[in-house]
Amino acid sequence: MKNKTPRRSCGHVFHTDPAMFVLVTYKPKPGVPNYVQVLCYPTPPGDAMLTFLSPFDAWIEAIYSSKPGKLYRVIDATTFDPSELIANSSDQLNAGLHMGWAACDGKLLAKKNGELVGYMMLQTLKVAPFDAEDIVFTLSAENRKSVDLFHEKAGLFAYAETLESSMKWDDQRLDQEVSLAMQNVPATCEASAPDINQIAVYDLEGKQWHFVALADLIDKTPA
Repeated sequence: MKNKTPRRSCGHVFHTDPAMFVLVTYKPKPGVPNYVQVLCYPTPPGDAMLTFLSPFDAWIEAIYSSKPGKLYRVIDATTFDPSELIANSSDQLNAGLHMGWAACDGKLLAKKNGELVGYMMLQTLKVAPFDAEDIVFTLSAENRKSVDLFHEKAGLFAYAETLESSMKWDDQRLDQEVSLAMQNVPATCEASAPDINQIAVYDLEGKQWHFVALADLIDKTPA
């Protein structure tokens, strides 16, 4: 019988590169009072765990996804154990990587309840049984390039520095920044509107929304 890879000294099963955040809600079970359920979205390969590079964006999603009796909170992805999710997806971890917010002609797409519609990139990781105690999820080079290109087209050249700074904010600061961002939303349209043609991102420094055309996110750099 093969020995399982021991957990790291941190005691966490899951590790990400770069840092990522997920949304969880408590779903106590008999004998497991601290059981949590992670927010997922259906995709062709199976349910995908929604992940964020920005705690600010994750906070926005948590506010809109929460409802009485089902409150979501933002946690560092490394503090979540995705083993059950992987087991239910044929030993594969599906992740919906949040890039920005879906938009159409300068308007953010919103559902009837006001919830904004996120724009995701899908990435999957096959997890072998002997890796189940030490799962490492690394953002692919292709998705890293997409994230960088998106913020470049949005004119947010200091995105990395701003992101690093926002990771140090406490809940009160995050709540204040999200409230301000929601007040500054230029306009919204129903999620059933015509095709999405833009992705929006909020500039934490300039306190304004930026819209990037999907057509501009096609990398035209020669291979």
